[in-house]
Amino acid sequence: MILHFIQIFIGAFAVLQGFILSKDFVKNREKNLTAKQYGIYWGSGLIINFFDYLGIGSLAPTMSLYKLTGTVDDELIPGTLVTGCAVPVAVEALVSLSIIEVELPTLFGMYGAGILGAFIGGNIAGKLSPKVLRFIMGIALAIAAVFMLMSKFGIVPMGGEALGLHGVKLVIACAGSFILGSLLTVGIGNYAPTMCLVYILGMSPAVSFPIMMGLGFLGVGSGSFPYFKSGRYHKHASFAFAAAGIVGVLLAAFVVKSMPLSLLQWLVIVVAVYTSITMFRSAAKTE
Repeated sequence: MILHFIQIFIGAFAVLQGFILSKDFVKNREKNLTAKQYGIYWGSGLIINFFDYLGIGSLAPTMSLYKLTGTVDDELIPGTLVTGCAVPVAVEALVSLSIIEVELPTLFGMYGAGILGAFIGGNIAGKLSPKVLRFIMGIALAIAAVFMLMSKFGIVPMGGEALGLHGVKLVIACAGSFILGSLLTVGIGNYAPTMCLVYILGMSPAVSFPIMMGLGFLGVGSGSFPYFKSGRYHKHASFAFAAAGIVGVLLAAFVVKSMPLSLLQWLVIVVAVYTSITMFRSAAKTE
């Protein structure tokens, strides 16, 4: 019953997001676009959201693409990213909650801790250096990847098939979710860290999907309204990313659902290594 309420809330929130985005697109969309712009706006929505569902993340690659191709003005990129990814991430959350089983105490505990982290811990995280935070996260993900690799080769016992946590492990998971919720407010994504946290604590890697995607939507969904109000985003790029992104998410969800546990574990390791590298690169570029 409570799970259905969460799904209804996310669904209603997503419909509202989609309505505002569509209305603004029809009324104020940019015209006289080139074939290159159309291709990038729609193609990136499909491909990047496909890999976003796999845990790679969408904000960093989309920002890089817009900057490299010059298809979205720099001052419009932040708003375009947030407004464009809100609906696809909502679909990610809804699909994951529907096809992946997770024990409710674990789901609600990590949701609640993540939301508290964004509201309370975000004030602390905002006072710290983004460069240092990204560097620390890069190190943490690299260490986690090493331990997960060791577990795959039977050197260290880790991983499992549990659908939830209890006792001390649940407390650790909630504390981790609180920290990741805080870091979301300074632009550090929660996908890869959540996947690693779930793996290390002995849960099935699949359980990380409804957890990380639900938290991700609550963050970007809330953050999109100021941009809708100000209009400081690229209407066509945002709409295309959202519309094509829904298809990309559904395709990826089918892939993940069909993956055996062993492949999912390797996916988590690959995502951890990739995200660790991007964190180090991002830290190096941050003043």
